[in-house]
Amino acid sequence: MNSDNNLKEIIQKYAQVFPQAWRKYLKKIESSEIWLPMNEAEMQCMLFSECLLEMKEKNLDKPFQIFAEDREITKGKRADISLGKLEDGRFVVVELKSFPEYQPVENDIKKLLEYVNKNVMYGYFGMIAYRKYNYKENIDLDCLGILEDSQHSFYEWHEMDLSYLDEKIETLLVGMIRNSRSSESE
Repeated sequence: MNSDNNLKEIIQKYAQVFPQAWRKYLKKIESSEIWLPMNEAEMQCMLFSECLLEMKEKNLDKPFQIFAEDREITKGKRADISLGKLEDGRFVVVELKSFPEYQPVENDIKKLLEYVNKNVMYGYFGMIAYRKYNYKENIDLDCLGILEDSQHSFYEWHEMDLSYLDEKIETLLVGMIRNSRSSESE
């Protein structure tokens, strides 16, 4: 019983890593500490680094269980970042998009939903894009099964006006929790 509680505590710590790293990353961009990523690879590198800092701050056991381009999620598919190891999957899987078109955003969210329904406990999607493309108005997250603030999902839109750019930026963070696991922990 004690080991089950310990595992739940570890999973909860891992589940909090990416959302906190994401928010700190956006603050660093907004404060001009770091430049807006020019592509998804830069975004992935910076967020990987932020996740490592969060894991250290949370005093998670070493070696830290963090992976880039992880192909162990489901056959034939990979995740941009994953955190924590289970026998048959991962605690947390992250998909990222930098200045995408609409369809890849929806495809990545659907892919995350598939992961969360199979062998992942938490899924996150992070996007950075130009505001002029109106992602917030054109991507129907509710239709994809993502509710703004529910027991098993959430999303957060954020707008940035950077001093070194002529265009506004919009960001999206989506979170999903595996239904069967989350109901067991209540």
